[in-house]
Amino acid sequence: MEGRWKKIIILPIGLLVLILVGLYFFKINIPHYFNSVTFFDIGQGDAALIQFDNGQKMLVDCGPDRKILSKLGSTLPFFDRTIDFLVVTHPDSDHYGGCPAVLERYQVKNIITNGAQKLGDPYWTAWQKYQGLEQAQNKIISGKETLIIGESRLEFLAPDESFGIDLNKFGGNNHSIVFLLKNNLGKFLFTGDMEAPLENALMNKYCSNSSRCSALKADYLKVGHHGSDSSSGEDFLQLVDPKFAIISVGPNKYGHPSRRVLHKLDRVGAKIWRTDQLNDIIVK
Repeated sequence: MEGRWKKIIILPIGLLVLILVGLYFFKINIPHYFNSVTFFDIGQGDAALIQFDNGQKMLVDCGPDRKILSKLGSTLPFFDRTIDFLVVTHPDSDHYGGCPAVLERYQVKNIITNGAQKLGDPYWTAWQKYQGLEQAQNKIISGKETLIIGESRLEFLAPDESFGIDLNKFGGNNHSIVFLLKNNLGKFLFTGDMEAPLENALMNKYCSNSSRCSALKADYLKVGHHGSDSSSGEDFLQLVDPKFAIISVGPNKYGHPSRRVLHKLDRVGAKIWRTDQLNDIIVK
């Protein structure tokens, strides 16, 4: 009888242990998502990956070449081949040159652009080819729009047809997609290659009646045009009032970032983070 009772006791205990072990492994393998923003060290170009607390991902620009694939590969799980949103701020090769490779390697669900074209550019030919093969929803930004992803809010501020910027005179940089990302990490202002004309247009629309500007104020500023002298005017920086200024830059012949811009950022009290000095910059 004693041996029988031992079996009756041991079997439920063993079953309970198996259940507890199974629950443990199930729990540790459940994905835990959280907000993060990674500004890639991509050389002389722009590429940033926004990861949301609902598991979705947004890639903002792709840098100049296929290096973006190794960056995504080292950041995302090896089995993850999905990009929920691809934002191309404007079709300059240092911003979208790597995008055809992203479309080739990853399933992209949504593509957001400013609607500009770069006919005659070999990157544009490749972009059109792979964009045509991708089963993605395409969206062109032409005015203020809001996008909610998980607990994050994205406010697209530019381009805006009402600005009336003469792009023949001021160039395609001033047609860049500009948006403000808000979540539990703070506020991030993404600027593409925005220069002074677009900065002024944004200030005139959103900040003309106040010395403070909640529409543009941000904790993190992705500095426009790699820190070029043509961007980051003093009035604009004072209104944005960033705590951190991220400059996406690599070896270049243009003098980026400008010493004058670095001094202006210092005067507004922004801590400067440069990808050419710090490699990938991760906020989480």
